[in-house]
Parts: sequence; C-alpha cells; structure tokens
Amino acid sequence: MDRKACILLVEDDAALRESIGKFLQGKGFQVSESSRLADATRQLEGDSFDLVLLDLTLPDGNGLDILERFSRRYPQRIVVLTGTGSVETAVLAMKKGAHDFLQKPLNPELLLSTLQRAMNFLRAREECQSLKREIGDAAGFDKFIYRSSAMAEVLATARRYAATPHAVLISGETGTGKELMAQAIHAASSRRGRPLLSVNCAAIPENLAESELFGYRRGAFTGAVADTPGKFALADHGTIFLDEIGELPLAIQAKLLRVLENGEITPLKSRSPLHVDIRVLAASNKNLEEEVKQKRFRADLYYRIEELKIFIPPLRSRNDDILPLAEHFLKVAALVNERHVAAISPEARPLLREYDWPGNVRELRNTILRICASGPWQKILPEHLPLAILHPQAARGEEAQSDSLAAMEAAYIRRILRQTDGNQSLAAAILGISRSSLYRKLAALRLGKDALD
Repeated sequence: MDRKACILLVEDDAALRESIGKFLQGKGFQVSESSRLADATRQLEGDSFDLVLLDLTLPDGNGLDILERFSRRYPQRIVVLTGTGSVETAVLAMKKGAHDFLQKPLNPELLLSTLQRAMNFLRAREECQSLKREIGDAAGFDKFIYRSSAMAEVLATARRYAATPHAVLISGETGTGKELMAQAIHAASSRRGRPLLSVNCAAIPENLAESELFGYRRGAFTGAVADTPGKFALADHGTIFLDEIGELPLAIQAKLLRVLENGEITPLKSRSPLHVDIRVLAASNKNLEEEVKQKRFRADLYYRIEELKIFIPPLRSRNDDILPLAEHFLKVAALVNERHVAAISPEARPLLREYDWPGNVRELRNTILRICASGPWQKILPEHLPLAILHPQAARGEEAQSDSLAAMEAAYIRRILRQTDGNQSLAAAILGISRSSLYRKLAALRLGKDALD
C-alpha cells in the first residue's frame, strides 16, 4: 500500500479489540478503535476512514440499526463481525450495505485477506470512477482517438467547418464515427448551448416520416389527439443531425428542401408554416452522387446539404489509429465489465493492426469489449482474438458470407470441425489456439452439439 489504509475497529471486547488492532497495525494498517456505537458514530461523522470493522452486538445498541446510515457515507466500506451461528444476521447486514462479513472467532489470515479484497475493490471502483470522469469530460473533437495524419486532417477541416453556419454532409462507411463527428461539430459551434437532435432516417417508417420530422395538428390522423411538434421544431435554434439521409423518401426530400431553403416547416393539417432557425448536419454511408444519378435522391437537395463535405476514411486506410483506439476501448471495457485488462500483448498488436475491420471503429470497439468480457485476462493474447483476425483469408471462405466478425468466426470453426470430424483437439491445433480457448469460443458463439450441422 502506498499509504496506510485507515480502519475504524468497532468492538466492545477489549481483549479482542486490542488483539485485532495490534495484528492490523503490524500488517501496515492505521487503526482507530471504538467500543460503543455512540463513539463510533462520532468518529465516523468527524473523520474519514477507508474501511470500518463493525461488531453488530454492542453495549449501547445493535450495529444493524445504524448500518444503513453508515453505509450511505461509507458505501461498500464496512465489514461486519458476527458471532458463530448468526449467518442470517450477516446476510441482512450485507443487504443493508456491508461489503462483507466475518464470523468469530476470527481467523487472522482470513481477516487480512478480506480487508485486502475490500481495499482492492475500492481501488478498482475509484479507478473506474476516474475513467468515467476522463471519458465523460472529453467534449467535441477531444473524443476522437487517432494518430494518423489522415484523421488529423479530417478533424482540422471539421473544426473550421464547425465555426460556420453552413450545412455539412458527413460521409463514410458504417462504423467510422459519423454521428460522433456531428456531435463534435455541434459542440464546437456557436449553437453548442442549444439542442442537438439526432434522427435516424432509416428507422422512420415512410408513412410516418412527415409527421416525425415536421409535426402535426390535432385531428391530422386517427390517434392525433393533440398538436405535436416534430424534430425540426424541437431543434429550433439548435442543430439537427439527419443520419442516413439517403433513406428518406423522395416526397419527404422535397419538403426537407423547403425547410433548408426558407427555414419554414408546415405540420400536417396546419394552415400556416412555422419558422425555424436550424443548422443541418447530414450523414450517409451511400454514395449520394450515385443516388442522384439513379434518381433515388433529389439533386437540388444534395447540392443544398453538401455546402461543406467531410469524408471519414475507413479504419483500414488509417491503421495507425487502430492500436490507440483499441487501448482506449480497454479503458471503456473496465467501466462496462468492471474487469481490468492491462494491455494488448506484443504478439496481438500486429494482428489487430493488419486486419481490415470492415465494420470500422464500431467493430473494433465491440471486439475489444467482447474479449474483455469473456475472461479475466491480464493481457489480450492472439488466442483471445476472433479467428477471422487470426486467419483472415480462411475465415472469409465460402461459408462466411456475413461481414459480422462473429458470423465469420462461427462459420470458420464449423468448417474446421467438419474437416476434423469433430475432433476438438485437432481443430484447436489447426486453428492455432489452445483447446481451452476453443471451448471458450464455442461457448461464446453458442456452438454446441450442432457445430457440425
């Protein structure tokens, strides 16, 4: 321990209290003692302790009576001491906020290991809270993790565009971070104190698109019992982000063009338009120029929304960003899974860097989170990686038609198991992983007896 952890020991048996105190001091703890609830309450309200060792049976009351009050100030910092045969009481104490319990007579080594586990838990929780603050405090363009010159140039352009009032069209493959870019542009703009509304155009049913975007008046259709504003009205004086704008029906595209041209929306069944002041950011993973040629997207709308354009390159063309992103997602995994993975091994790093990542940053994020969730690893080793990364050419065989990493991995494992007639030891050797790693992958991919089917 870098500093002595401070423990409040609340125990009315003087001999036991002295014995525990001396033992813990000899193990590097700083110990304050109390024999009564009243004195313990005074100390807890006046001082700060890392842990509390609390006997539940004291001369002036039952520790359970004030445990909840203690645990609010010292969450998961209280270890209760209970007499033999009172396990039910100890379980009740944990429900009231205790971290753990120990039965008397105390085993010194068990006492020490319990306290050390509690301290490790508290340190891990503090690290997670620190990471939450670190990740949460990042705003706008600070949220982008990159090392490549290509991404640095894209972000420099986006920063310049953020300071303007113009519409911005953000293009790029699925998973490259188009919505994150829109959030960053809004956060760096003069409208940052106003709302940013994100609309997934691909998720709006065609018959509801007009009412969702522009709102409606009471009686406009069955069930319209009150005037309801649309997304554009809700984003007034702010920014609206139209994700997958290429999926909007042509009829709605015409109405959207009017909004962009004169700032007016007309709710369904309204007799007069409403004026809105909105900056539009749009995104698409389609080639909108080609969509215009195929007459699936209005040319006049395209030229209106592409006043300024940003293209986010795919991860495979900026592989200098892969490892910094992967290391960032290790931190995210510590928050999501409450499991700390220290690093990516030297052997796994080039494998991650050389993979194509068809799902881009989203696929990389999901892969790292899945690996971290599947076991308490100290490091990410090659055998922890999906087989599609270990054997990219083989995993993209005839059976692996999906771009999903999990689907490719499952198909590849099935193929190898068929080749080995279900011999898992031989299959693991061909795959270049241990048999235990193969078992884990079969379980994670939910491949049981049907793996050969």
